[in-house]
Amino acid sequence: MNKKKNLITALILQIATIISGLILPRLIISTFGSEINGLISSITQFLSFISLLEGGLGAVVLAELYKPIINNDESKIKNILNACQRFFTQLSIIFICYTIILGLIYAWVLRDKFDFKYTCLLVYILSFTTLVQYLFSITYKLLLQAEQKIYIVNLISTITIILNLVFSIILIYLFPDIHTIKLCSAVAFLIQPLCFKRFIEKKYIIKSCNKSNNYELRNRWNGFAQNLAHFVNLNTDIVVISIFLTLSDVSVYSVYLLPITALRSIVSSLTNSYQSALGKYFALGDTILLNRNFNKFNTFNIFISIVLFSTCMLLINPFVSLYTSGIQDTNYYQPIFALIIVIANLLYCIREPYRYLILAAGKFKETNFGAIVEAVINIVISAILIRNYGLVGVALGTLVAILYRFIYFIYYFKNNILYKDVKKYFPNILKISLIILLNVYVLYNNKLKIYNFFNFFEYGLVIFVIELSVSYIIFAVFRNRFEN
Repeated sequence: MNKKKNLITALILQIATIISGLILPRLIISTFGSEINGLISSITQFLSFISLLEGGLGAVVLAELYKPIINNDESKIKNILNACQRFFTQLSIIFICYTIILGLIYAWVLRDKFDFKYTCLLVYILSFTTLVQYLFSITYKLLLQAEQKIYIVNLISTITIILNLVFSIILIYLFPDIHTIKLCSAVAFLIQPLCFKRFIEKKYIIKSCNKSNNYELRNRWNGFAQNLAHFVNLNTDIVVISIFLTLSDVSVYSVYLLPITALRSIVSSLTNSYQSALGKYFALGDTILLNRNFNKFNTFNIFISIVLFSTCMLLINPFVSLYTSGIQDTNYYQPIFALIIVIANLLYCIREPYRYLILAAGKFKETNFGAIVEAVINIVISAILIRNYGLVGVALGTLVAILYRFIYFIYYFKNNILYKDVKKYFPNILKISLIILLNVYVLYNNKLKIYNFFNFFEYGLVIFVIELSVSYIIFAVFRNRFEN
């Protein structure tokens, strides 16, 4: 029952996040201008660097919690939670120091454009939400996720996002001051830890920085390597483009990533909601049960990813054309780049269950090599190809890196966890390849003429239904003929 709740609430959360992500930036740009919106995005990006220090501890904690939860070992659960909270309290101190320095330096660098106090105060306000997460929320969220109650986190997060959106819209129209708006947003996010505390502390007592608790989390630094590689992969493209190309190219890349990131977030949230279930099956030590449930989940994930990204493949260029209508300072029409980056992110989403199973099983040290090599491939190929091929070169680097680690997962699971022969992956590979080829053929032989967003949504609905039907037929044919 919890699995269904987790999936449904994860989808609701992503829809709320996407809607908020589309409305708020537009309102901020129209009210305060592009520079203020860019300033907020830039500060947020710098603040996100602190997540590297988190070092993938969340995945490590989840892997540690599954077995004691199954065994009802409350003493060990408390020790793990105390160790986790102690780490995040220490990280909060580092984050405060980092934020103070960042605010002073960033305000000094931008002193010619913005008042020193204006920038510095904005940095500190925007950092407040992250600080609250580290001090009060993350430990609670991890326990709820490990207990397969991530739906509680999703519902509370959805309510917080909606409240933040409503408060921000009201303030933008009644009291248009960016500091006040962002401060109210930070206060809105205080709702999360208060709600989590109510659910958790009835069952477990978490004492921050309990010196008597010397419990050490295994795989701590192996989890850091995984997190570092994942962080590099998600941020490589923007960094490489910023270094070798122009800010206009960064803008083109960012616009194309708007729908892609939204779809990737939806799929990732669905797979993430199932991670705890995988951890439970692995902890039980029943390989047959694990394989059966993983195969069902993996098929569902492939189907959803194929339908969403096939639809995106046919609609992304019309979307970008509508979104950038009237902008003449750079060429936003990049169909080859669009095709490659959509396929790359499709493969990224398809392989996510494999990555989450590795995290759920706590196989950090054993798979660090694949994670690090993926990051290196992404950086090296992107840096080499970008000079001659621009954005297409960056997309190719991303595609090759993602494909490499997908193959790595297949061969790793041949000898570990699932013990699944490589040949058994062929039906899924054929399905994915066939659907991609069909969509590429349609894409380059039928040019959609979409003149407004109303047409866009009309075409989008029709194309989605067609993709859903075609994918269902292909999956049914392969299941009946090749997978029995």
